[in-house]
Amino acid sequence: MSDKSIPFSDLLRNFFARRPKDVDGVANTSSLYYRNFLLRKVCGRFEFTGWPADWPEQDYALLHLFLDGYFAIVDPGAGPMPLQCGFSGNNVFNRPTTIVIANHVLGSFEREIDIDGALIRLQYNYTGIEVMLQRYATLLAMADSCIAVNLMNAKAAFVAFADSKAQAETFKKLFDMLSMGEPAVFLKGDPSMRDQFLFNNVKQNFVGDLVNDLKNRIIDEFLTEIGILSTNTEKKERLITTEAESRREEVASNVEHWLRTVNATLATANRIFDLNLGFRLAKFEEVERNELSEPG
Repeated sequence: MSDKSIPFSDLLRNFFARRPKDVDGVANTSSLYYRNFLLRKVCGRFEFTGWPADWPEQDYALLHLFLDGYFAIVDPGAGPMPLQCGFSGNNVFNRPTTIVIANHVLGSFEREIDIDGALIRLQYNYTGIEVMLQRYATLLAMADSCIAVNLMNAKAAFVAFADSKAQAETFKKLFDMLSMGEPAVFLKGDPSMRDQFLFNNVKQNFVGDLVNDLKNRIIDEFLTEIGILSTNTEKKERLITTEAESRREEVASNVEHWLRTVNATLATANRIFDLNLGFRLAKFEEVERNELSEPG
């Protein structure tokens, strides 16, 4: 086989030593569904305060913030506004210096960061949560695939092997009689037929309920990543105080970093453009955040 015939995905696996290739996650409609499902939870968790009425809906900024990792607040000539952007340049601290805008309506232009433009970022490394979304979406999609296969396999209760067409017809008639509720079925003795029925123990092989529980644990793990304290039903009754406090700190860690980073960059936009922007947990989550910050 020539190198030209090797699939590009296999070349990537060989280069990065990603093996085994048959355990790759699934990128299909199910994973896309879960990606959107998880993204809605993230966007519903946070909101901007002081958002001007003439700006687009907050979803525009939230999506770019969480998926790209940043967006810009600049004045293209008609007042400040949030825009999708890129960045360039590199200062002494290895931080970008220039906001690059390429808008199909406003055209292309640049602004200096912290001078006449603000780069609003989510994390210290200027990245979003796309990798996290894909990871959990893939795991959930694989769990769905496992459940679907398990449900299909649970349909077959038994298989019969016939030595002849006549014997096959006898098996079919036997199955029909049993399915119709006959309390007893009498057949002419044929010792060879006794060992030709294969009864599948579908209950023993059924793990759909276990995989469904695993799905719930995966979702709980994702909720923890975005700062939502799940019920954790598996340990709820025997959860001790130390474990509860540790879980509260774990839940708060990502959120506190995001809130601190976004609000620090929004402060620059407020200074440059005389705005009053803030970033916080959505109103219906404020009580939970207070509980996380002040246990007990």
